[in-house]
Amino acid sequence: MYSKKLLEHFNNPRNAGELEEYDAVGEVGNPLCGDIMNIYIKVRDGRIADISFKTMGCAAAIATSSMITEMARGKTLEEAEKITRGDVAEALDGLPSVKMHCSNLAAAGLRKAIENFRKGRKRVSREETINEFLTIPGLTEEIANRLWDAGLNSIEELRRTLPSEMKLLKLSDELIEKIKKEVGDDSYKENEIDM
Repeated sequence: MYSKKLLEHFNNPRNAGELEEYDAVGEVGNPLCGDIMNIYIKVRDGRIADISFKTMGCAAAIATSSMITEMARGKTLEEAEKITRGDVAEALDGLPSVKMHCSNLAAAGLRKAIENFRKGRKRVSREETINEFLTIPGLTEEIANRLWDAGLNSIEELRRTLPSEMKLLKLSDELIEKIKKEVGDDSYKENEIDM
C-alpha cells in the first residue's frame, strides 16, 4: 500500500516540530479525515532558510509533511509555492489514491505559510477567519466557528473542500450549496486522482 520512501519519511520524519523562530505558519486541515498540518517557515533573502512541520494525522499525512519540508528548503518563495500535490506524491514514490488529500494538505500548508509571510503576519487569527466566513450569506457565527474548529481557516480552503467533507460538519445540503455558490467550488480540481 505505502512505498518504502513514504514509510521512511513516516518512521523518520525530517524537520518535525515547531521552529523556535519562524516568520510564518500555514495551518490547514481536512474535516473528512481529521488531519491537521502546520508548516513553519523562516525566510531569508527571499528563500526558505528553514522549515518544519507539526502534523496530527495518518502515516501519509506525516510523510507528506516531512517530504514537503525537504522539497521547499532553500527554494525561493516563488519556486516553493509552485510545488504541487503531484510533486509531493511523486517524491514519495506514489501515494494510494485515497491518501492524495494528504499531499494536497502539505502543498496547501506551504502555500498558506508563504501567503502569511507576504502579508506580514505569522498566522491567520481565529477572529479574522470567522469575520471572513461571516461575509458568506446564511452563515452564522456558530457555523463559522465549527468550520474553524475543523481546521478550515480561509475562503480558499472552503473552496477546495468537498461537499461530502462539509456534511461531516453537520451542515445542511442547502447551506453547503449556498457556501459553494458564494465562494466557488474547486474541490473537484484538488481531489482528482491523476496528477
